[in-house]
Amino acid sequence: MRARSPFASNGLISTSSGYWLGALLALSVRYNNGAMTFDEYLVTWAQLHGTQQPSGLVRVWLRISFLLSTPLTRFSPNVITGFGPILMVVAIYFAGSTNRNYFLASVIVLTVGLVDSFDGIVAVRTSKTSSWGAFLDGIVDRLIDVGIGILLIVLGAPVVLAVLAFAIAMIHEYMRAKARGIGFRGVGIITPAEKPTRIAIGVMFLFACGFLPERTSQLATIASQIWLILGVFSFVILMRAFRKNLKR
Repeated sequence: MRARSPFASNGLISTSSGYWLGALLALSVRYNNGAMTFDEYLVTWAQLHGTQQPSGLVRVWLRISFLLSTPLTRFSPNVITGFGPILMVVAIYFAGSTNRNYFLASVIVLTVGLVDSFDGIVAVRTSKTSSWGAFLDGIVDRLIDVGIGILLIVLGAPVVLAVLAFAIAMIHEYMRAKARGIGFRGVGIITPAEKPTRIAIGVMFLFACGFLPERTSQLATIASQIWLILGVFSFVILMRAFRKNLKR
C-alpha cells in the first residue's frame, strides 16, 4: 500500500488496485481536514483518474469504502493487506467443507474486498507509505483473483472456465503494468471487470448458493461465464485505449 507518493508508478502496480484508490481518497480527505463528502470525493476521484464519475458497482464500492475505512487507521497498512489472502482461504474453507456455509463465505469475501480498499487509505493517513507496500498490495490483489477462481471451482464451476476467467483478469493487470513500463503515463482506464465487480460476483453468487444449495454448480458456472464475458469485453476496451495512446 505504500509508495513514495500516491501517484508514483514503476510500471508494476496497476491503477485499478485497491491501494491506489484508497491512497487517492486518503490524500483528498487529508487536504480537506477529513470533512470531504462522498460527492466531493467522487469529483476528485474522477479528476485524478481522468475519466467520468464512477457509476454502478464501482460507485457503490467506493461509497462503502469511504464510510468504513476510518477505524482501521490504528493498524499497520501491511497487516491490513495481509489479511486479504488469509480471509479468502477461510472463505474457500467454509464454501467447500462438509458443513458448507455459503452465507458466511459470502460475508467473508465481501470483507476481503473491503479490506483491499482500505489499506491505501490507512497508509497515507498514517504517513506509512512505501514502494514495498505498493508492490505487496499488487501481489495480494492477484492472489485474491486466484482465490475467487478457486472458490468458483470448489463450488462446482468447470475448471477450464474458472481458470480462463481469472486468467484474463491477470492479463488486464499485466497490460496496465506493461504499458506503464514502456512509458505510458496516462491515468487509469476503468472497465466493467474491475476488482469491485469481481468481488461482487463472488459475494452475490455465494449468497445465491445459500438459498439454492442444490444448484451450486450451475450458479458457479454462471458466475464464471459472467466474469469471463466481462473480462473479454474489458480486454477489448483496454486494447483500444492503449493502442490509441501508445501510437501517439
